[in-house]
Amino acid sequence: MYQKLNIPEIINCWFDNYENNKINLVCNTVEQPLITIEKDKINISSGRWIFRKGNVLISIDQDGKEKVIRDDSNNYVIDYISLGDNEIYPIYLKNKKYLFSGNEYEKYVVYLDKKILIDRNKINIFLRNKTIELEKGKQYYLSKNYISIVYEEGTKVIDNAGNVLNFKIQGKYLGFNEIYGDIFKTEQGVIFSSRKGVIGICVDESYLIGEMQGGLVILCGDKLKYYYNTGWREIERHVESELSVNLSSNLLGILRSNNELHIYDINFNELIKFENVHSFILDYKRFYLLSSDKVIAIGFLVENYNPIKVINNNNTVKSPITLQIDETYLYNLTVEKGKVIEIKTLENRSKLVLIEPYEFKKGSLNIVIGNKYFKLIQNIPYESEVSNIEFKDLRLLVSNNNGRVIGHVDKNGLLLGTIKYRIPTRSPIEFLIIIYDNMYKYEVTDNNSDIILNIPLKLSKTIIGKIPMRLEVYINQRMIESLEYLVPVITVNNNKKCNIIKRKIINNSSIREIITKRNNIFEWEEIFEYPEEYQGILVVREGDIIEIEGEKIKINKGFNLIKITKSENYSREYVILGVENPIREVHIEYKANLLNIKLNIDNNVPFEVFYGPHSYRGISRGVNEISLPIEPTYSLIKVRAIAHGFKWEANYTFNSLYYSLLIAKNHAELLKGSLLSFGIV
Repeated sequence: MYQKLNIPEIINCWFDNYENNKINLVCNTVEQPLITIEKDKINISSGRWIFRKGNVLISIDQDGKEKVIRDDSNNYVIDYISLGDNEIYPIYLKNKKYLFSGNEYEKYVVYLDKKILIDRNKINIFLRNKTIELEKGKQYYLSKNYISIVYEEGTKVIDNAGNVLNFKIQGKYLGFNEIYGDIFKTEQGVIFSSRKGVIGICVDESYLIGEMQGGLVILCGDKLKYYYNTGWREIERHVESELSVNLSSNLLGILRSNNELHIYDINFNELIKFENVHSFILDYKRFYLLSSDKVIAIGFLVENYNPIKVINNNNTVKSPITLQIDETYLYNLTVEKGKVIEIKTLENRSKLVLIEPYEFKKGSLNIVIGNKYFKLIQNIPYESEVSNIEFKDLRLLVSNNNGRVIGHVDKNGLLLGTIKYRIPTRSPIEFLIIIYDNMYKYEVTDNNSDIILNIPLKLSKTIIGKIPMRLEVYINQRMIESLEYLVPVITVNNNKKCNIIKRKIINNSSIREIITKRNNIFEWEEIFEYPEEYQGILVVREGDIIEIEGEKIKINKGFNLIKITKSENYSREYVILGVENPIREVHIEYKANLLNIKLNIDNNVPFEVFYGPHSYRGISRGVNEISLPIEPTYSLIKVRAIAHGFKWEANYTFNSLYYSLLIAKNHAELLKGSLLSFGIV
């Protein structure tokens, strides 16, 4: 049984005996709920958790949320005490004095859940919400179960219930036993009992652990000793504290510093070992464990109990090794030399675990099971069906005369055949085929099947006879088989039975004729290449639409790179120069009876101008001016230029009659003015 307590790890807790054979969990808190364990049941009262973190007092609600209820960060508070009245009082340290509830004390002692304040005359004991006030004594001894105050006349002993017992003996009270009576240790280290007298000496701190088989188990310093029949036997060294040891009538537990708990029988033979234990307590059969993260576990020792039941120990193609395991032991399941492939839940608090060995032969598996506190290693012998791998009709076809596998331009061989396999696994299987530098991988999930081989290979040298092939088989990245086989080689020729395919590839001025001979597997190619010139540079007027190899193309000015692709086997490029019109602008002006023509034509371009009966020819110098007489009956000026072998024309139309009449009118007015000056008109 496991139960996680909602307690911060900062809180230290330990088990203690409680009334009516119950176990109590006690913590170093200011307040805590009552936690009792009776057999397999854990009871937690509704009390509150309050604990100190530095000089801050924190409470935890039922949801596990922390809340600061008092902050004394600016004060010299060393602890807090709850008096059971829902009030919590701080203890201050000032000027080497302890201040509590308005009183001043000289000394403050804390041991586990016990707190003591001592002044000049009295001692105040705070124990589980109880306050006990007594006269100041000579010496004070504290243990898990008792507080001893030594006086001149004897010793007062306070137990965990707050009862005050009086003894006439001076010394530390260790405890009571039916055989030995009350057991004390004096200031000089003498251990004696009220019924047996002196039984030994211990000058270090001493704690009575309990009785075992009529003897006493006592912790002296860090040494655990067993007293029986006037003799002492040392059981263990380096025991940290009295909380590290506990016993029942038939069991002894020792908690070591590495958090390992060792359980022994009455003859001190080790029975079992637990891990990750922070505190523990034992009764007749049960053990109660507490981890540092506050998980409580309750268990009991069962003689000859085996949590593993073998259902099937024979690994085959149809079924793996099968174990039935108590589910409380599956906290940490590992399998050495094998792999867990599936875990199924059963109704009887157990699991069905399916395991596959790494080696498919007779052997054994180390099964490691356990829980948070312990592990158990059990060796399980097993049988296994062996792997069976066979090759059928394996052969390597190799082409001669530089042939290649159809669809694989760099492969000249083809591995054919079948791999028949039967492997007792449920995991994916990887087959790796290696021939020279060729590696090919198959991944399958069926454990009993065939693999049809059809593997193209690249072979760099002539092969005759047989060729070595290696097959490696992997499961879970582990190689389980490595086989070698000599594969027969069959040479395939390009004989007359091959189909012949011819095709021509044109790429600019290169013509390639390819003749392919092909059977069902290989193909052979013969390539013939020769040149064929074509007119690839053209000069065309800008804006013209020309046709090249059936495609119509509109030409832009400047250089045009055109690629004609008719199919994947035909491609040619053309460079076309688009020649720009050299005639940029035509403009006219009127000057007297002349028509002044301004032409903007590219330099060094021959041109001619036609206007009625008049014409002009010359070489352009950029902007050209030509004067021609105005002809009233002709309104069209035609400009013609020759550039790059192309003829360009531009027409300019104007209203010649209107301008002629306007000129005539101007002349008539000038004539009239002249005649008036002579008095003729």
